[in-house]
Amino acid sequence: MSSGTPANLTYTAEAYTSLREIDKQHWDAVYRGNSGLTYDFLSIVEDSGINNLEHRYLRFCTDSGEPVGKANFYSVSMDFSTMDQTLTPAVRNTIKAWYPDYLTFKVYEMGMFTMIGDCLEVAAEEHCEGVLRAAAEDMIERSASGESDFLLIRDVPLEKYPLYKKVLSPLGFFPTSGFTNAVIENTWPSFDDYLASLNSKTRHKLKTSLKIEEKFGIEIEITSDYAHLAEEMEHLWMKVNARAKDYSREQLDRHFFRVSAETLHDRSEIIVLRHEGKMVGFMFNLIGEHDYIMLDWGVDYDFELYEKTSLYRTASVLSLKRTIELGKKRLELGITNYTPKKLLGAEMRPLIFFVRHRDDADMSRTLARILLESLQHPDELAVPQGMVIAGNSTVSAVEWREYLAYEQDVFPARDPFLKADRHFQFDAMKMAGVYGFYPEFTTAQGSAIDFDGGRDVVLLGTNSYLGLNTHPRVVEAAIEATKRYGTGCSGSPLLNGTLDIHNALERELAEFTGREAAVLCSTGYQTNLTALSALCDENTLVLMDERNHRSLFDGVRLSGAEYAIYRHNDPEHLARILGRNSDRSCLVVTDSVFSMEGTVADLPRLCDIKERYGARLYVDESHAFGAVGEGGRGLCEQAGVLERVDLVMGTFSKSFAALGGFVAGERRVIEFIKHTGGGHIFSASLPPAVVATVRECLRIVRDEPERRQELLAKAHYVAHRLVEMGYQADFCGVPIVPVVFGHSALALAAYCKFMAEGVYVNPVLPPAVPENQAGFRTSYMANHDWRDIERALAVFERLRGDFAIDEERPDENDARLAEYA
Repeated sequence: MSSGTPANLTYTAEAYTSLREIDKQHWDAVYRGNSGLTYDFLSIVEDSGINNLEHRYLRFCTDSGEPVGKANFYSVSMDFSTMDQTLTPAVRNTIKAWYPDYLTFKVYEMGMFTMIGDCLEVAAEEHCEGVLRAAAEDMIERSASGESDFLLIRDVPLEKYPLYKKVLSPLGFFPTSGFTNAVIENTWPSFDDYLASLNSKTRHKLKTSLKIEEKFGIEIEITSDYAHLAEEMEHLWMKVNARAKDYSREQLDRHFFRVSAETLHDRSEIIVLRHEGKMVGFMFNLIGEHDYIMLDWGVDYDFELYEKTSLYRTASVLSLKRTIELGKKRLELGITNYTPKKLLGAEMRPLIFFVRHRDDADMSRTLARILLESLQHPDELAVPQGMVIAGNSTVSAVEWREYLAYEQDVFPARDPFLKADRHFQFDAMKMAGVYGFYPEFTTAQGSAIDFDGGRDVVLLGTNSYLGLNTHPRVVEAAIEATKRYGTGCSGSPLLNGTLDIHNALERELAEFTGREAAVLCSTGYQTNLTALSALCDENTLVLMDERNHRSLFDGVRLSGAEYAIYRHNDPEHLARILGRNSDRSCLVVTDSVFSMEGTVADLPRLCDIKERYGARLYVDESHAFGAVGEGGRGLCEQAGVLERVDLVMGTFSKSFAALGGFVAGERRVIEFIKHTGGGHIFSASLPPAVVATVRECLRIVRDEPERRQELLAKAHYVAHRLVEMGYQADFCGVPIVPVVFGHSALALAAYCKFMAEGVYVNPVLPPAVPENQAGFRTSYMANHDWRDIERALAVFERLRGDFAIDEERPDENDARLAEYA
């Protein structure tokens, strides 16, 4: 097609809000076979009032008044959450109860609402570029008033994509995937010739589908007189729509079907399937000048013979038969439900959408990315003749998405920042109105905290388990250390960064954990990276619990060691892996308390297994150190295995009210880490105030065991109350109580809702946990005020009835847990 515009030719648009304002002959003066843009078909959509559309029609003329194009526009409220295949109706309803506008936007579209087809009709291809530009500029001007959130240009055929991109990209539109349209080009003089062209197996299936009257007593009628059937058609269409797994937005009703019958006459017909006089299925078809179009379908899923029949296949075969009998060039089978269409020999033709936010380019790109990821496609897609994608004339759905992702990219293909360009999930959260990360607090973390301009929020999401971050002795120790030593050490601990208080803290930690020596690092994350990357190498096999903290995995990866993952808290799985690798250097690495779900490792069994096979055991006590155990030494102490564990790691950012971490063990091992661990020797030392804080916290941990008792009593109480309310909230004897919802979108929305209701919780989402474990991570402090706890529980109780907590889903991590061979 020509991509040029006649020289010196400008186009003006005549706008109408109803077809009643337009002379039918004037509208249809520009017609090149697009049935969906005819006056009569558009009038059905307008007159039936479906979806409360706001209509707009544009006729394009040259400056001399010659009509050269037309387009249909409408404003509609679109719920893009229906495109998320992971959202069950119950979860969606819960989120919508809290946030009615969740992923719902006012969209101003150019295209057709109830069918697939070219969104723009021009008298000649030479006008396409100019008319398209005029249409797009009119859309942008109209959106500037704020009446629409997004602009969408629908159903662009792939062969027209280069021209549309040339015009629309400079105007801020982003290309994305539309639906895939199934099409059969009619090349057969008769239906028997079509059947003869098929292989024997397919031919038998299709011929059998037409024998439903003799096999099941189902009568077939094809009629253009169906106005009196509109109520039955609505009933059956609603059944299909209610069960649809694919995105569906039009809401057809009896008025639509009645108006269609009265307006289109012999340009539409329905294939009726009846059993004992009752309609059990129908296919609603449009008869165009060149096309026969399967527009929509309804069926009674409660029909007693439904499972034994293939009514959709029957109606589709009959539609193809009618296409051939009427001499039409092609059968348009429409979108979704591709498997039966493929059986008939349909070609799957992908279509393009162009989207634009009214004033935010980031939101334009985000919606384009969402649509690209969400819309489902058949496995194989056809590419127009002369166009090549991924080196082929047919492409897979994966190749199609990659092609369009490349078309959406702002950064070039080899740009190292491309990964950032393609990431859109957090922008999608913001677009949906449920982004709650990086909340800004204005007071110290305590039982309650000030948020959002002084609003008081109960804090159920801190790791300050003992509540020492505001303890007067701790604050005073930090102040005095700063006065004496200054704010920082400005050097590596290997060189000028070690103070006497650093050495004193290392000695105290070694003594506290019953070890020969300890080494400090500047963060807990850095501690695991330092120790594991120093100790492990390519000759080491590291055995990792699947739910270990990210820092443990990253430390092992940094070391270059081989690692195997065993199922969460499954010592027998670990033993089987070790048994097959007993001749290797093996290190077992585990959290003691798993931070996202609050479960605890079976440390006695792990010690038994590592001793049986001659392995070593590294335990991360980050969430137990100070908070668990008779003396606050962690789960190793509580389990009675402190002396059997080879290396103990702990952090200062939880119970010790600061930041940093340590590893304690045999002196020779610790000295090796101190001299070879990159995260230790190539980072500045902990600031003096932090060291003093930790030392004072360590004294309080020794002096005030009642803090641990109070802490765990409160966590146990809350877990018990939540279970009574019907939440899934397990207590494992630690300060963390998970509340599982089983869906990440629900967890995120609930997080924002609880915050709005005055309770802060931590949302836990993949990849931190599997999807079926998504929910809240609540955590408690020794100094939580009981009144605040009751205030938070009142919110949990008030919102409990809103929750759709799904049945447990399969563990999505199972696929990566194949036993190490």
